[in-house]
Amino acid sequence: MNIEIMNNSHLDKILEMSKIFYTSDALDHKVPMDIVERNINIALSDDNSLVGYVFLENNDIAGFSYVTTYHETEVGGKCVQILDLYVDDKFRGRGFAKEYFKYVFDKYSDAKRFRLEYVKDNERAISLYKKMGFEELSYGQMVIDKI
Repeated sequence: MNIEIMNNSHLDKILEMSKIFYTSDALDHKVPMDIVERNINIALSDDNSLVGYVFLENNDIAGFSYVTTYHETEVGGKCVQILDLYVDDKFRGRGFAKEYFKYVFDKYSDAKRFRLEYVKDNERAISLYKKMGFEELSYGQMVIDKI
């Protein structure tokens, strides 16, 4: 498996996979495709606030994910937020997600915290995240969406 930063040559396959992911049970609500496309375009741009990664096997795109970083006062440093981890069905169970986590942990080794979100009934994802060392936080989150 190889991991690459998302580029324009990946666009069609990422759009195809995104349509599956963003309407799946991995999320607790559907995400409109115009927002998905906007995020992909940000990841493909020079704006480093959102970095897209693709997982490749023999030049086939097996999956994708995004990373965004920010300062977290609780830990006094950089926090890496891992977003939208998706592995295509035909590549699941082969260690792509584990390799991606190792890659992110190494690439952002200066980070004080790694964070991700999950849907509470996605037991398979939760099991993987715990195996990778993630722990549940005891407090919830609140949002104001301006989309």
